[in-house]
Amino acid sequence: MLALESERLGADLPLLPLFDEEGSAVRERYAPMHRLLAEDDELFLMAQGFRLAAKRLRHEHRNCYFCYLTGLTREVRTARKLGALAMASKQNWSFWTLLGQTVISETSLLYLRWLGWRHAAGINVAARVVRECLDFLLAGQRFRLATT
Repeated sequence: MLALESERLGADLPLLPLFDEEGSAVRERYAPMHRLLAEDDELFLMAQGFRLAAKRLRHEHRNCYFCYLTGLTREVRTARKLGALAMASKQNWSFWTLLGQTVISETSLLYLRWLGWRHAAGINVAARVVRECLDFLLAGQRFRLATT
């Protein structure tokens, strides 16, 4: 299945070939991630006197964040495999390109995990930081996120 998909995609994947020119389909799918670690809802509930509900909401938001991160990780790794297959099928293999993509994407994914762990430790995470990391990961890759 991966071989057929890589043949369909071809070896010369452009710099930002997500699903459309701006990658909005992928960005929209993972847009809630930056909001899930924000503390606005939690602070509102605490101000209303619902400390236990705020704690539960924080935990649920973090669980949802990690579910999104699991899907994103799977999608990025599948895209890298497809890119490697496309390169191999066209005899256009470049170890250094694949290594660069792997390092950048895995570092970004690790950083996103670290932000989730910080949230679990009770350290506030700015939504801006998550959004910037997602933008870097989705815009800076040379592979196509191929799942829908």
